[in-house]
Formats: sequence, structure tokens, C-alpha cells
Amino acid sequence: MALVEKNSTYIVGIDLGTSNSAIAVYQKGKAEILKVDDGRNTLPSVVSIVDNDTTLVGKQARSRLLLDPDNTVSSIKREIGSEWRKEFPNRPGKEYTATEISAEILSKLVNGAQQTSMDILQGTPRYAVICIPANFDDNQKTATIDAAKLAHLEVVSLIEEPVAAAIAYALEKDRDQTILIYDLGGGTFDVSILRVDSTGDGLAKFKILAKEGVQKLGGDDFDYEIMKIAATRFQETSGIDLLDLKKDQGISKKVLRDAQQKLKEKAENAKCELTESLKAVMEIPSLIKDESGTVHNLEIEIERSEFNVAIYPLLFQSKEAVEKAMASAALTIDDISRIILVGGSTRVPLVREMLTEIFGKEPYGDIDPDTVVAAGAASFAATLSVPDDPDVKPQLDSSLVIDNIVTLNLGIETRDRRFNKVITKGLEIPTDEPLCISKDYSTQRDNQTEMRISVFQSSDEKEFVYEEGVTCIGEFLITKIPPKPKGQEIVTITFELNQQNLLKVKAESTSGVGGALEIKRS
Repeated sequence: MALVEKNSTYIVGIDLGTSNSAIAVYQKGKAEILKVDDGRNTLPSVVSIVDNDTTLVGKQARSRLLLDPDNTVSSIKREIGSEWRKEFPNRPGKEYTATEISAEILSKLVNGAQQTSMDILQGTPRYAVICIPANFDDNQKTATIDAAKLAHLEVVSLIEEPVAAAIAYALEKDRDQTILIYDLGGGTFDVSILRVDSTGDGLAKFKILAKEGVQKLGGDDFDYEIMKIAATRFQETSGIDLLDLKKDQGISKKVLRDAQQKLKEKAENAKCELTESLKAVMEIPSLIKDESGTVHNLEIEIERSEFNVAIYPLLFQSKEAVEKAMASAALTIDDISRIILVGGSTRVPLVREMLTEIFGKEPYGDIDPDTVVAAGAASFAATLSVPDDPDVKPQLDSSLVIDNIVTLNLGIETRDRRFNKVITKGLEIPTDEPLCISKDYSTQRDNQTEMRISVFQSSDEKEFVYEEGVTCIGEFLITKIPPKPKGQEIVTITFELNQQNLLKVKAESTSGVGGALEIKRS
């Protein structure tokens, strides 16, 4: 008789990161990070296709990143929700989406956690709370949910990474503070300001006051700056440009990529070393042969001050986002009780120096920036239940109230391709029901019988839909509108936004015809 696979009664918390991912579960009064990928707390978010039957995820895949770039993908989180597609030479005939690559990472997380923590999970994780950046749009959120489905996970809730970090910081502790979450990971940056109050009896409140971000900014960019420093020095002595695959240097691309892989690994090591020391040594014997067969070694010393100069323009983007969030929340530096650091890239000393200079005090350092988001997701998951599965019950007596705000400006395209805003970024979303806002639009010409509703979003104020930073997130068509003179038929468009910032749009004319766009997926 075949064994029936048992589902775990726990809802796991997952941080699906750009560079690294983590999984956690709440048990025995605390969130426990589950070990994956050779017993590590985090899993490199890298996928490599070896052949038709072999897919590597994690540390082994990362080692192939530059050796076999055509068959290896990293930082896929930057592409999720986009039109990104890739056919791998090692697996011809199959085209992958960013959602499918993300599903491979989620599957590895779950399988790795099962292998190392079966005594904790007591079965296969089926339900999950998955963390997303605060400024993810609807396409990115729904793509994340779809990735979970492909990995045989049911998303009980999405939770924004800064909120998860705040929960890990404040849940089951007496906190009544205004905190700023500075979240700098491998590929994305978010800053959020929250009011936390966990002093009530069994009730913890988290109110989001402001959030901003930079979609492509993180430790991957810091690594590349070190690679550029090293490559420039190496070129001065060898005449070889390690980072240029197009120039005719008499060296094959395969050899150059092999050298780049070695350089990237040493750059990551140097970045970590520079968090502790004022200088780092990069040594790579027999790095590459030139066209005459001469072997060239790399041996350089990089000072932290040189590294700081290289990454300052990148960090300045995060500083601007912090200042923008402070202005949006109408707060001064004196209003911030604590700065909480999230993400491994916050270990870079210049990050702490910059924040200390801005706020006049050092960031709070009593949490692990690599795993705090997964821990917070697991704690949040422990307060939830699954209505259709009575075996999954809340493990925490604490109740959570999360007062969220609208992440992006939302609206439709009107005449002359204008962006007509329906919901404004920063509006509060009710805790117990969706935020609903309706607007009336009239027909624009005589005898108009159909109307196309194109829904757009933007992070900043924009006038036209074709401006940079404005994205179309869906459209639908209303047909069979009774022919009438221009302006006499009114179409009411309603935007409905829930606490997870997932959107539904519907439209109905005065004659009763209508349509809907449900961007949220269950």
C-alpha cells in the first residue's frame, strides 16, 4: 500500500530574495530559520540548467553563474512580473518565464527545509506567507503567487518585507515606537516608516506611514563595482580587459567567462572582508592566459575608502528614498525611535555611516539582517488559520492589525493618453474591508458603442501614460454600449484595493453594460 504524503500543519514564512532566500517556521514560542542548501540559513537565488534532467538551485548553481551564463540565471526577482523569457541551450524547446524560475527556487527551499527539518515540519509544507518588496506592483505580486502555485504552495498571504521585519522586531515585545526599516538586499532597496505598538494585551498594531524604494539597487551592484576596480588594475598590468567579451583580445569568451567567475567570487569575498577591515587583498593565481600563452595573476589590495567612493552614487539613491519617505510621512529625524537594518548588504560600513550621519544615531543592530524577514513572515503566519483546513490553526495568541497604505498611484488612460488618477499613493487602506473609489467617465464621441479601459500605475506623479515610470497593468473592453450623443452615456469605473495592495477594477455604464479586470488571483 502506497504511503500517503502528509501535509505539515505549519504555515511557513518565506523570504524570496533577489540574491538569497530563506524559509522559517514558528514553533515553541519563536520563529526558527530552517536550514537549506548544505545546512545554510539562506539559499542563493540562482538557477542553472545542466541538461534535460538536471536543474541546480542554490550554491551549486551560483558557481556556474559566469562559467555557463547562457544556462544560469540570478537575480530573477528583478524580472518577476515582466515579459522576461528565456530558452536555455541545455534544454532546447522549453521557454522559461521569471515565474517558473522563481518556482524552482521556492521548490528548493521547501525540499531543503523538509530534508533538514522533518522533525519540525512533520510533513510537506503546503501553505506559506511570502514576503515581497514594499513597492512591488500588481503584476509582480500575482507572478509571485503563481510561482508559489507551481511549487505546490498555497499563499495564505503576501506580506511586505519591511512589515515582516517590523513584526520580527516588535511582536511579543513591549514596543511603542516609530521605526524606519532600511532594507538593502542583493538586488532591491526599500525604505518604510511604521508606527508599531505591541504594548496592548494580546494585540500588536503596525501602521505604515510611508514607503519608497529603488527597484534595482543592492549588493549585486556593490560586487560589480569591486569587479570593475580589480579589472581596471589588472588591465593596467596585463593589457587584458576581463569585463569586455566583445573586444578582440585573442582570448575566447569561455576563457574570459571563467576568469570573470573567479573575479566575481573574489569580489564578493573582498566586499565581506571590507565590512570588517580597512583593506582587502584579492589574489587569483593563474587567472588567465593572453594570446601569446603568458599566464597572468591577479594580486591587488583594495582599501575601504576606494570601495566607498565607488558605491557612494548607488547609496545616494537610497538616501534620496529615505528623505522622500520622511517627507511623505511628515516626520523629522527626531520622530524616528529606531532604524532597523534588513538585508545582508546593510553590513557594508558606509550604509551605517550614512544613516548615522542622517539621523544622528546608529542603527539598531540586535537582529540578523539576513533572516529577519523570513522570521517575521513565520511569526505573522503563526497568527493565521486556513478556513478550509481545520488542521492548520494559529499558534500565537497575539492578534495583529496591519494598517497599510496604497503603494502606487493607480488610474486609467483618458483622452490624449493622459494618466487620470483614481487612487492616490499613500492613502490608508481600511483594515477590515477593501479601499473602494469610483469615478464617472462619459463617452467621447457620438454613437460610441464600446470603451477600452486601460489601467496604469506609477510611483510618482505623472501626467501622461507614456512617461517613464508609468506601467500598464491590464485592460478590458466594454461592448454593446447603446449609441447615444457624445457625453450622454456615463461609465462608472471602480477601483478596489485590499490590504495586500492587490487590485480589482470594474466598470458599468448607465445602461447596465460593463466589464471587470481582476488583477488579484487567488
